[in-house]
Amino acid sequence: MVGAERAAPVDPIAGRFTALVLAGSRPGGDPLADAAGVSHKALAPVAGVSMLTRVVATLRAARAVKRVVVCGIDRQALASESALHAILDSGRLGLIASRATPSASVFSAMEELETPLLVATADHPLLTAGLVDDFCTRSARSGADVTVGLVPARVVHGAFPTLRRTAVPFRDGTYCGCNLFTFLTPEAQRAPAAWMEVEQHRKRPWRMVGALGLGTTLRFLLRRLTVDAVTDLASDRMGVRVRPVVLTQPEAGFDVDTAAQLKVAEAFLRQREGSSVAGR
Repeated sequence: MVGAERAAPVDPIAGRFTALVLAGSRPGGDPLADAAGVSHKALAPVAGVSMLTRVVATLRAARAVKRVVVCGIDRQALASESALHAILDSGRLGLIASRATPSASVFSAMEELETPLLVATADHPLLTAGLVDDFCTRSARSGADVTVGLVPARVVHGAFPTLRRTAVPFRDGTYCGCNLFTFLTPEAQRAPAAWMEVEQHRKRPWRMVGALGLGTTLRFLLRRLTVDAVTDLASDRMGVRVRPVVLTQPEAGFDVDTAAQLKVAEAFLRQREGSSVAGR
């Protein structure tokens, strides 16, 4: 009809994802938590705000996320987090118990949370809503059951030259993990079930690849496998379609495990927030 208003385009990811934040503590305590004088590493402050509060606020600001659930921390431990208490009281934030390992926690959470599910970690204070939406958008378009966030190691090292991060070499480049995952279909629960078997080797990537078979391990060590080839093999082994989502934002590959990394995160936040103010 002439002169009729056009319908606004539909946002394919708006409010689609439930976000699960892994915030559990390691057995035996955590050095960063001890240094900060808090019960959980997730509650360590970065520039005056706990990492968990920052991550929850970021996820709530992302247009893709309709609900946030924190795994591995109870209401009593959040006594000092007034911002989170307000959201809990409103029912806009959920809490669930963790299991023995992160993969076991995801597997258990998927029994009660609907898909698509976005999984992030509480030690990721540099996340932005835009980064989260970018990852969710590209994941939704991937046609996969499961997506895994990666960022080129050169991008991370270029932005954070003093930061040490685990990097995995492939034939088509070396990548850092992002601690960002999506589980897009009910069948995706097969992935955390399989990951539980190799989770103890997450800091030894060659052993994780070894779970795919000896021939695969040899090709990996010789850097003859691409990222897509490895995810294809993982898909075959787990019975779900796994795809990588390669991000370009350096902060995607930054999590905080040590006091030195915390200082780098604070410096980055000061620069980013200063640039934001200057650009207004």
